[in-house]
Formats: sequence, structure tokens, C-alpha cells
Amino acid sequence: MKKKIKIFLILLALLISGCVTTGEVDQMKADIARLYIENTELRKEISELKSRLDRMSSDLVTAVALKEGQLTLIAQTQDYIKDLQLLKGRFEENSYTNEKRFKELNEKLMELEKRFATLSTPSEKPTFSLDTAMIQQKKKSPKELYDSAHIDLKNKEYTSAREKLQEIIKNYPDFELLPNVYFWIAETYYSDKKYEDAILGYEEFLRKYPKHEKAPTALLKEGMAFLELKDRKTAKVVFERVIERYPKSKEAEVAQKKIAEILKNNKSTSTKTKRR
Repeated sequence: MKKKIKIFLILLALLISGCVTTGEVDQMKADIARLYIENTELRKEISELKSRLDRMSSDLVTAVALKEGQLTLIAQTQDYIKDLQLLKGRFEENSYTNEKRFKELNEKLMELEKRFATLSTPSEKPTFSLDTAMIQQKKKSPKELYDSAHIDLKNKEYTSAREKLQEIIKNYPDFELLPNVYFWIAETYYSDKKYEDAILGYEEFLRKYPKHEKAPTALLKEGMAFLELKDRKTAKVVFERVIERYPKSKEAEVAQKKIAEILKNNKSTSTKTKRR
């Protein structure tokens, strides 16, 4: 606009002084018109560039927000992975311990069988066969063992109940209530405060029967067992699995309350640490 005014003033001065011709005046007018058009187009381009810059700025803000969200999600995922690895490590450690126990017991059993074979004589064989026949006659059905185990549970005789349930698994693999048998074995460990064995028992039940009606309870009790072991971090992971797998169950409601208690305890512990 300033250029246009300057050219107009020059043109006016030249006209007054009589130094320009009519053709030169027309040329100058054309130049002024062209400069005006160029100036208008330049303003338009500047406006478009400004709009593009605003959009790019908005897109950049959105991209930064998304990036921050992704970083938060990645951090949460990494925490879950660490929790699951910790849980897996505890299971593997307990599995190794159980395998070692089983191996030791098996070796002792083989040693006893060898001693018995050495002490036995041909004359004793009929007596042994008779004893075996009597034992077979006294052998209980799986339903009888199952009912008897439940009576032991009510009487808090957890070892006796567990032995009867384990006998069902060993001798009656086709028993219709076999899933319940695995569940109640884990319950005997939990009631007996053998929480690590209870965790392994619940995990075996869930591995074999993930869609069983007792599955939500088994997973919840697994988390409770970790809580009893003072492993609140792993317990929280297990409770979150209950909510994720069985969101509409009563167990999910209990799990939600347990998570709230864990978070409250963590906050309280953190506050006490800061005060110190």
C-alpha cells in the first residue's frame, strides 16, 4: 500500500512538472494496478500460510498429547509385564520345590519297596495276597471318599481331607466331580495356612478347568493367598485378573475392594516413610 502511494506521488509530481507524456502515465497506471494485484495475492498467500501454520501447530499439540499418552501406556504395560514375570517366577520356584519334594518321596518309597522285597519270603506271599484282597474289599468309592473329605474339612482335619481327595485323583480319574476335587485340595492348603501350596493348587485347577463355575473363586483365593504372604504387588495383579476375566461376578466386587485396600495401605506406608 505504501509503494502504491509513493508511486502515485511521483506520478503527480512528474505531471505537475510536465516531464512525462500521456503514454508514460498510462504505463505507470498499469504498473500501479499490477503492483496492487501482486500485493493482494501476497496478502492472500500470507493468510493461507498463517492458517497452515495454525493447523500445523494444532496438529503438533495433538501429536505431543498422543505421544505422552503412548508413553504412559507403555510404562503401564511394562509394569504389568514385570508383575506377571514376578508371578511366573514365584510359580516356577514353587514348582521346582514341589518337584524336588516329589523326587525325594519317590526315592524313599523305592527304598522301602526294596527293603520289603528283601525281607519277604515265598511262605509269606499268600498272607500278603490275602491282605491285599482285604484292602481291595475295604476300598471306598470316589463318592464315599469325596463325602468323607468334606466331613474332614468341616472338622478342620485338612491333612486327612487332602489325602482322600488326592486318592480320588490317583485312582478315579474319570470321577464326575474331579474338577471340584482339585479345587478343594487347594482349599485344604489355604485353610491350613500353607499359602504357597494353595497358590499352586488354585493355579493347577484354573489351568485344567478355566471355565468351571468355581474358577472366579479360585482366582480370587489365589490373590488372597498372595496377600497372606505379604506380597501385595502380586496380589493386586491377580485381583485385576479377576475383574478382567469375570467382570460381572461377586468375586470381581471383592477383588475391587481388595485393590482399594492395597492402594490405601501403599499410600499410608509411603506417607509414613516420608515423615521419617
